[in-house]
Amino acid sequence: MDFFDKIKGTVTDTSKIVAQKAKDKTEVIKLKHQISTEEEKIKEAYLAIGKRYFEENIGEVSDAYINDFTIINEAKARICELQEQIKTIKGVFSCPNCGAEVTSDSSFCSSCGAKIDPPVQKEEPIVDVDTESAESTKEASEAAESEEPSED
Repeated sequence: MDFFDKIKGTVTDTSKIVAQKAKDKTEVIKLKHQISTEEEKIKEAYLAIGKRYFEENIGEVSDAYINDFTIINEAKARICELQEQIKTIKGVFSCPNCGAEVTSDSSFCSSCGAKIDPPVQKEEPIVDVDTESAESTKEASEAAESEEPSED
C-alpha cells in the first residue's frame, strides 16, 4: 500500500503544481492583455495629439515636420483619387449638397433630396506609364509651371 500512497501523493503534488502553474500563466496572460490595452490607449492618444497638431499647424510647418506633413498631404490626395476611382467603377458620384453617394441615373439625392445634375464623365485614355517616366513628366510639368509669370 505504501507504493500507492507515494504515487497518490506524487500525483496530488504534481497536480497542485500544474494547477498553480496554469493559474500563474492565466494571470500573466491577463496582465499582459491589460498592458496591451493600456499601450493601445497611449498609441491612440499619441495619434490624437499628432492629428490635432497637424490640423492646427497645417499652414505653418516647422522644418522638423515638413517631411511628415508632405507625406500626409500626398497620402490624402492619393486617397481622394482612389476613392474617385471606386465611385467611377461603382457608377456613383457625391451629392454636391450633402456629399452622400448618388447613382449616376438619379435625379434627386436620396439623402438630402437635392436636385441632381449628374457630372459629365470625361474620357481619359488609359496609359501604362512606368514610375520613372511619370516622375520625369511630373518634374517637367512643375518646372514649366514655375517658369510661367504670375498675373499679379
